[in-house]
Amino acid sequence: MSEPKLRIVENIDLELDYQKFVGTNINLFPTNVLPKILQEVVYETNNKFQFALDYICAGILNTAASAIGNKIKVKVKEGWIEKCNLFTVIVGRPGDGKSHALNFCFKPIHIKENHLYEEYEKLLKKHEESTNENKIKPKLSKYLITDYTPEALILHHTNNKKGLTIYVDELLGWLRGFNRYNNSGEAEFYLSLWSGTTISSDRASGKSLRVEDPFIGVIGSAQISVLKSFGKDGRTTNGFLDRLLFVYPENQKTLKWNIDNVVPQKLENYYNIISNLIELCDSIESSISIPIEKKAKQHLFNWQNNRPENHLFDFERSIDIKLQQYVIRFSLIIQLLHHITDNKSKDQIELFAIKGGIELYNYFHHNAMKVRRIISNEGYLEGLTELQRTIFEELPNKFSTGEGIKIACKLIQGKPRISDRQFKKILKDKKLFKRISHGKYEKIDI
Repeated sequence: MSEPKLRIVENIDLELDYQKFVGTNINLFPTNVLPKILQEVVYETNNKFQFALDYICAGILNTAASAIGNKIKVKVKEGWIEKCNLFTVIVGRPGDGKSHALNFCFKPIHIKENHLYEEYEKLLKKHEESTNENKIKPKLSKYLITDYTPEALILHHTNNKKGLTIYVDELLGWLRGFNRYNNSGEAEFYLSLWSGTTISSDRASGKSLRVEDPFIGVIGSAQISVLKSFGKDGRTTNGFLDRLLFVYPENQKTLKWNIDNVVPQKLENYYNIISNLIELCDSIESSISIPIEKKAKQHLFNWQNNRPENHLFDFERSIDIKLQQYVIRFSLIIQLLHHITDNKSKDQIELFAIKGGIELYNYFHHNAMKVRRIISNEGYLEGLTELQRTIFEELPNKFSTGEGIKIACKLIQGKPRISDRQFKKILKDKKLFKRISHGKYEKIDI
């Protein structure tokens, strides 16, 4: 009798299965979208530093986006070009390691900036010692910016054409700083930056500045207790909040110190991947736009065309639309990371990258809805759409899940007015329904 064939199971696959098996997190970050070598970094860091997987994975995505800048974009179709800048909020309690996790992920960028600053100091010294009347003062190249005015941001961007990432420890302070220098509407300024449209500054006190191809990312942390502040000053209605990617682990554990060190080789692997990505993008003189491979584009468009048309919440529609654009941005980052690590194409977006982008859509959509429920200042009834009120009124006082689905998801012109998933989501809202027993619900008198 022949010996049984053995199948080698990689440790990283076991790690992911373990997380799914023992974890109580109902919205696990899809670590599988990252290359295997980066997944090793994620789990190693999670094991040794106890940083949440969500924080590390999101930090890596944002670090990669910063490394790419506006040098490589996605040409979705003629007239539609998408960049990969992300606006990300790391959410947690005090002491959850939010800032430490981001510092770890951005370490390769910090190292790069240290080298750039050393070069700048050398050039500045030569400039100061030079007697040439036509000498030009050197400009500092950088990737990250923390404290600035809107005009200073544009100025720094003109000196760093590739783009910049706003990197702040506490994003609440960043939000509170809106309009402190002028009343021109800084939130609207960031809406333009997110979209990548041309920005300019015209001041009587100085020269005019203009950036035709801006790339500005945002990354920082926020405590759960201050999330309601994100919805103030019209940010829930002007589309600003819908552009934020919330990284919000479901069940965050208290950090426990670990005496073990991160395996040096895995740390070196991560630094090398980001450094190689920087070198790849810096070698491109003028920005390029790469297409989406035919099968990948068909998959993306089929997925988008089959998104629900009716949403239980008005803000869910806006979140959905912005996250659909993010799918393309995620796909570009995933594609280029796999190019660096696995020699995948750098000249087109492939199917695996699109599928990975859609997985990230699902993760961030769950978090966006969770945050919206937290920050909503309206009474629930005032926030219901006409469709929601109609469904609520049609439901009997007591009903089973199956009975509710028949009523809520009935066909209108051949299509269900909402999906089963949408109805089951609203069933979890304790302001509307009380769960009597398994599969049995009662409407709350409101």
